[in-house]
Amino acid sequence: MRLFLALTWQILLLWAMLSPGDRFPEVDVFDLQDKLIHWLVFVIQTYLWCGVKLVKKPSLAPSQRENINFLVFGLAMGIALEYAQLFIPFRSFDYWDMITNTVGCFSGFLIYRKWPSIKFILE
Repeated sequence: MRLFLALTWQILLLWAMLSPGDRFPEVDVFDLQDKLIHWLVFVIQTYLWCGVKLVKKPSLAPSQRENINFLVFGLAMGIALEYAQLFIPFRSFDYWDMITNTVGCFSGFLIYRKWPSIKFILE
């Protein structure tokens, strides 16, 4: 179930961040709305992927697997998607978005690691 949710979220995230910017309506409800959305999206992204067991090696401890997923599907994805927006019409690269993505990744990772009682909801 978690892998399905993580893949679905990944596809939606890729679609949203790699679509041309003119396809979305301009909605400004409050200041820093964009940053809040970036943070929340990457909290969910990292939280979902930390629980996925992609590596089947018995010698790999669960915390090592979580760290690998965090680095690949969290940090690397947040940075790569922000750079990719340089090449998409009506999109722009923003260091603050990249920083917000990174903070969201760390937040999702900490939520996954520090609140084990909610991990099993998606199992």
